[in-house]
Amino acid sequence: MKLGIKKGRRRFFTSIRFKFLVVYVLVNIISLQLIGLYFTTQLKTQNINNFQNTIVEQEKKLNYNVMEEMTKEVTDDTEKQKIESNIRKIVSEFSTTKLIMVNVVDKDLKIIASSTTNGSEGYLGKRSVDPIVNQVLKSGESSGKEQTDESQKVYWVYVTPVKNGDTVIGTIYIMADIGSVYSDLDNITRIFVIGTILSMLATIVIGFFASKTITNSIEKMSSQVKGMAEGNYGNVVGIKTKDEIGDLAVVFNQISQKIKEEQSATESERRKLSTIINSMMDGIISTDSNGRIVLINDSARDMLNDNEDIFIGKNVLKLLNITEYRTIEEILEAEDSLLISIDSEAGESLYRVEFTEIIAENITRKYESKKSDGYIIVLYDVTDQERQEKERRDFVSTVSHELRTPLTTMNSYVEALEDGVLEDKKLAPVFIDTIHKETTRMIRMVNELMQLGKMDIKEEHYDKEILDINKLVESITERFRMANPDKNFELYLPQEPVFVDGDQDKLTQVFDNIINNAVKYSPDGKNITIRVRQNYNQNRVSISIKDEGIGIPLSHIDKIFNRFYRVDKSRQRNMGGTGLGLALAKSIVEAHKGRIWAQSREGYGSIIFVMLPSEELTDDWA
Repeated sequence: MKLGIKKGRRRFFTSIRFKFLVVYVLVNIISLQLIGLYFTTQLKTQNINNFQNTIVEQEKKLNYNVMEEMTKEVTDDTEKQKIESNIRKIVSEFSTTKLIMVNVVDKDLKIIASSTTNGSEGYLGKRSVDPIVNQVLKSGESSGKEQTDESQKVYWVYVTPVKNGDTVIGTIYIMADIGSVYSDLDNITRIFVIGTILSMLATIVIGFFASKTITNSIEKMSSQVKGMAEGNYGNVVGIKTKDEIGDLAVVFNQISQKIKEEQSATESERRKLSTIINSMMDGIISTDSNGRIVLINDSARDMLNDNEDIFIGKNVLKLLNITEYRTIEEILEAEDSLLISIDSEAGESLYRVEFTEIIAENITRKYESKKSDGYIIVLYDVTDQERQEKERRDFVSTVSHELRTPLTTMNSYVEALEDGVLEDKKLAPVFIDTIHKETTRMIRMVNELMQLGKMDIKEEHYDKEILDINKLVESITERFRMANPDKNFELYLPQEPVFVDGDQDKLTQVFDNIINNAVKYSPDGKNITIRVRQNYNQNRVSISIKDEGIGIPLSHIDKIFNRFYRVDKSRQRNMGGTGLGLALAKSIVEAHKGRIWAQSREGYGSIIFVMLPSEELTDDWA
């Protein structure tokens, strides 16, 4: 609670209300001070002038009377004493404001009359020691000054010459209590100070309410601005004045409504853009000018396969594992796109990464400049394209090799026959038989390639019918058993027939290829086990062909169904195969909506599984 009070106080002392109040009070105080200074100065000058003028005017009468007495002819001492007596009488009758003392001094500086209580015979006749008296006697001009006694009382001394024509015959010395004037001015100043304080208090109160009246409207608009920063675009209420602040409130409400509309439109566009970006299959990454991620869509997150969920703020080059370049600018200078690989649980994935620079234009009156505002990075998944391209190259290379080898052999044998071997009764039949076998193998290879090509472009025709898979497998097994008496064939069939919807010739080709491989890779005397199982719950039938041959290494299991793929290529020529049998079998099985896969243990043999959809027939069909 204390912290809140302190914060509120600090906020008040830094608020515009407090500043307005301080300015208002200072202006009034300065105005009052200037007025008071001018008033007191003028009052002081006026009062002092009035005080001095009164004395001067009174002194003129006294001076005239004294001058008449002092200019009389003196014949003897009695006459002189009479004149001095008259002068003392005139002085004693002289009265003026705050009069302290009046002395009449002759030209010899002798005091001949005085209004003071000390004007006794002992005081009269003494010389005046005040320098101003001697100064006036010499200059013949009146003079006045202020002086302060030991008790700090202020007196005004005024000395004027008594002239007979142009001759100074004496002076009149007047001392008045001017301190009372200053005392009156002090009282007036004190009253003015009290009035100033009261006026300042009234000014503070009036200024506080005046500032509150003005700043209330500003505070309401300030509160609304804070609300706008938090997304609340309401109107400023409670301001109904017809002054400039009222006009400002109206304009402010219009701006608030406009911002609200623009914000709504921007948010709508942002949502649309976000939806579009996140719905794109390609990865989209936006970075700042330093390559730090500011936006990333879901596709890019999935492609990067990063364990962390937070991508914003990361360096995109490190995230993409691009180490040959330090900045995106270097990449754009060297090439437009890069091919990167990212390891995942499904294997290695290849992505084509394209970089685009975002340019922010800065147009001024003098020049136009362009500055990079960031980069847009697009990730294209090219794993399948690259794989297909590699398969295509490998396929062309393999086909070329497969065709070149028998053609070279046939060409050599034909040349030998032309050179005379044809006349040799022993070698000629062997050469001709070899040429025939190689020709037959090439024809079979070409036929299988054509068949695979048709399957790839969905042009292979299937004559499907309901078949009893037990009878089909049994007839194929019996044919291989008769052709290979040195092999042990074991056949396990379910007791009831199992029906499939398939092309008999194509399925026969599948099992021929699989069993033929089992025969080729199984030593004499070993078992070849063929088993048919019915899965009634899933309407599937599984056919497995197991041999006891050399087996397949685990790293090659998933590749044996690729075209021309052989685990041991050195034995390919002796086995007499084309390397297309299992690839053709896979295409046929998948065309029947089935699945084919292998299991093997090196040195113990292999099992090829074929799973096909089974058909459940009614009694009428049975």
